[in-house]
Amino acid sequence: MGVRRFVARRGRCSTIYCDNGTNFVGAANLLHGLDWNTIIRHGAINAIEWKFNPPTAAWWGGWWERIIRILKDLLKRILGQAQLLYEEMLTILCDCEALMNSRPLTYVSESDHLVPISPSSFLQDIKEWSTPDIH
Repeated sequence: MGVRRFVARRGRCSTIYCDNGTNFVGAANLLHGLDWNTIIRHGAINAIEWKFNPPTAAWWGGWWERIIRILKDLLKRILGQAQLLYEEMLTILCDCEALMNSRPLTYVSESDHLVPISPSSFLQDIKEWSTPDIH
């Protein structure tokens, strides 16, 4: 279901990089079992390619593990010990996603007219250049 939600929100990607977690391997096996020729004919899409880290090389996923750590730290600071309803948790996660995607990817000097490139620059049609308010 996680892959379905991802595709519904972001669109189908051509490649998914992941560790060798049993959930990811199971999803890859399920998707490999589909009749992609029929899907391609009817939907004009290509199969998703899965690239797994070697089982004994956990450090290969370091860059996305760092993003997960940032999300966990954000949730700890925002929520503390609060208990939320499902809809409230989804809203908080969307706020965290917006905050994480607004982080600059490049250094920009003190010039007022320069705007740093961020992940949201590539993900959104309408650019949000300010940091979202999570309160």
